Amino acid sequence: MTRQLTAADSVVTEASRQPLVATASSGGGTTAPGTRLSETRCWLAWRATLLGAAVSAVLMAASPASWGDDVLAEIVVTAQRRAEKLQDVPVAVSAFTSGDLERTGIRQAGDIAAMVPNLVLSSPYGSEAQPVFSLRGVTTNDFSQNQSSPIAMYVDDVYKSVGALQALQTFDLDRVEVLRGPQGTLYGKNATGGAISFFTHDPDLHAYDRYVTAGIGNYSGRTAEGAVGGPISDGTLGWRAAVYYDNRHGWLDSIEPGVPATNSIDALAGRFTLLAKPNDNLMARLKFSFSRSRGTPYGDRPANILPDVTGNNPNIGFFQNAAQTAFAKVIDNDGVSLKVDWKIAPHVALTSVTAYDYGRWVEIGDDASVGSQIWGPDTYASSVNAYSEELRIASQDTKSWTWLAGAFFGHDVVHGWNQYHYFDAFPGTIYVPGSSTPLYGFDQASSYDQIRESRAVFANVSFDLTPTVTMNAGVRYTKDNLAVKNFFALEGGLPSAPTGFTSLPDLWTQTIPYISTTYINFQPGIAPQSATLPERSDDTSNVSYKVGLDWKAAPGLLYYVSVSRGYRGAAFNSQAFNDPVEVNFARPEQLTAYEIGVKSELLEHRLQLNSALFYYDYKDQQFLDTFTANGVLLYREDNAPKSRVEGGEIELRAKVTKGLELRGNVGVQRSKYVEFVVHAVDVSGNQLALSPKVTMSGTVDWRVGDLFGGPFRVSADANYVAKQYFDPLNIERIAQGGYTVINARATLALGSSNQYSISLWGKNLGNKKYVTYVLPTQQPSQGGLGLDYTVPAEPRTYGVSATVHF
Repeated sequence: MTRQLTAADSVVTEASRQPLVATASSGGGTTAPGTRLSETRCWLAWRATLLGAAVSAVLMAASPASWGDDVLAEIVVTAQRRAEKLQDVPVAVSAFTSGDLERTGIRQAGDIAAMVPNLVLSSPYGSEAQPVFSLRGVTTNDFSQNQSSPIAMYVDDVYKSVGALQALQTFDLDRVEVLRGPQGTLYGKNATGGAISFFTHDPDLHAYDRYVTAGIGNYSGRTAEGAVGGPISDGTLGWRAAVYYDNRHGWLDSIEPGVPATNSIDALAGRFTLLAKPNDNLMARLKFSFSRSRGTPYGDRPANILPDVTGNNPNIGFFQNAAQTAFAKVIDNDGVSLKVDWKIAPHVALTSVTAYDYGRWVEIGDDASVGSQIWGPDTYASSVNAYSEELRIASQDTKSWTWLAGAFFGHDVVHGWNQYHYFDAFPGTIYVPGSSTPLYGFDQASSYDQIRESRAVFANVSFDLTPTVTMNAGVRYTKDNLAVKNFFALEGGLPSAPTGFTSLPDLWTQTIPYISTTYINFQPGIAPQSATLPERSDDTSNVSYKVGLDWKAAPGLLYYVSVSRGYRGAAFNSQAFNDPVEVNFARPEQLTAYEIGVKSELLEHRLQLNSALFYYDYKDQQFLDTFTANGVLLYREDNAPKSRVEGGEIELRAKVTKGLELRGNVGVQRSKYVEFVVHAVDVSGNQLALSPKVTMSGTVDWRVGDLFGGPFRVSADANYVAKQYFDPLNIERIAQGGYTVINARATLALGSSNQYSISLWGKNLGNKKYVTYVLPTQQPSQGGLGLDYTVPAEPRTYGVSATVHF
């Protein structure tokens, strides 16, 4: 039965803060495109040469005797919907095993961003919910809970469409794959920017496997994770159960008395899997999952405050605010999926992935956090019922050519509710009916049901032109329908000054649809006061494709080139409150990608060096626009007509000695709006939002030696992100300067088979202060509230954990 959430369910100014502003050019200029791409190619080649030479020198300096028999572990991925070695896949993909994830301390889906070139994370709701990824400049700035990202997220081949379905997915993982570039000719759901796929552990059909991990950390952190499973019938039927628990106090402290710190965690999640393999031709996986997340809501921090507007400018540190509330959040998710792999003929396999997800998400945040009721408490709430079916038929064990054909159906229904509060402590411009007494504040609310359906068919083929050259081609047809029903919006205020935040506005009038005869009839209760907006819909269709060649020039050396086109369907603006002009759809966006790359494996499988160059022609990128009309802040879902992104990446893995492994990457990109006018301002030449010019990361994993009879291992990683903007106007006061984050972990294993281990870990060891999301809401002339809304990243965290395998 379908479930829904109803309404009733319901930066910086101090000297210690590094400036959000850093110098940068606008990105304009008249250099020819060929010259720009040539410059990028030369820059990347120079970096690759230096990096490869440096690592090769280290490897050569290490004597072959020190190598022992160790080589780099082989990683098998399914990026092309078949099991292949990572180095044999002619696409830009980063993959991480369960060991990689454990050593780097991955806790949330967004943590993966630090390990992939040209991938950055924005977190409008903090670290737990709705990670907003930017991959090679492809992203969205819309924080609304009904929006789907241009970077598709999958868990066990199931597409997770919206934020209510994306929390607490990263426990008991087998591997993670990050594909860069348009997706569609192999994947069920199309995406313009890429795909991030999480794969959980399946049961072992022959032996039992059990582990328990428990830990403590600062901010009174307590964590526990465990799994157990094995055969019910040897070789034919198995089960596995996994559970995850995380509890931690908040780290963004309010200076207001009695208000708990925001960003606290109180989360529980579980997963149960049945795996059946009655014969060699048939395998079925049935997975049930749930998650429950509570704790205080996301924490924001006011920046660039105008006290003449806000009436207050609190003296706060970077990890502080002046929030007056911290209501408990609710993020719940229940899901079930069935994947069947059936070999229906000697060289033909059929795969079906069927899934249902239910999500419920309610956050109430004090979005001003300046110690006065300027903005908040604001409610962001949604429920979602999502169904999907993906069916694929593909060749198997064929030599000179492989093929795949598939169909996808996705259906999700989002019920959304937004309620914003502005200046509740102050008399406003709306008057109590029949009197000259003004209502206090200017408050807004909206409710809607969004129904989205996507149907697609796709096909892909690979054919060997010669023993070393393969041609790849794929095509996809997609038909999307996006409909909005039962939309209405209200505005109103309090009949008297509030006492704290216990009184919520109880007098409302309807603004959308606007009924002139009822506008002055303010009524209590959050409900439509007349007919809701008639159903609106947007039907779109698209043909996307990919064509490429790859050349196996020598053992361990692969070159590839491709041209692909990605597509993202229309988007509805759920942030409409005051004017029917806000109720709109953004056009679909389209991206054409040109890419060349090389994958190499050297020094007897001890060095992998992969690189890629890309050029993106981006049309109609969707974004949430804010503007002012008659002194009122309005929102619209809009499109940037034409943009361009060009850049490159290098990824490296090296087994320097038997006990020392290095991993690193460099991403460089130049992005710009080519044709784009915002509010009569031509921003052509500006850098795309959330598109830093450089990202870099490196990891060292070193088995130091034995201690107390067991191996002692130290892992450390660092991640650098260059300056980035959060808006198309490239407003300098809210730009985030470049920053570096360092993490480390030390682990000692004990026992006859190293079944016991204890780890000491730390994240953001330098306690770097930076923000992951900003809204420019300072200027009253632009509908602003006298401050910029910012979301700080997590401070230094540390702890100790112990694991037992038995």
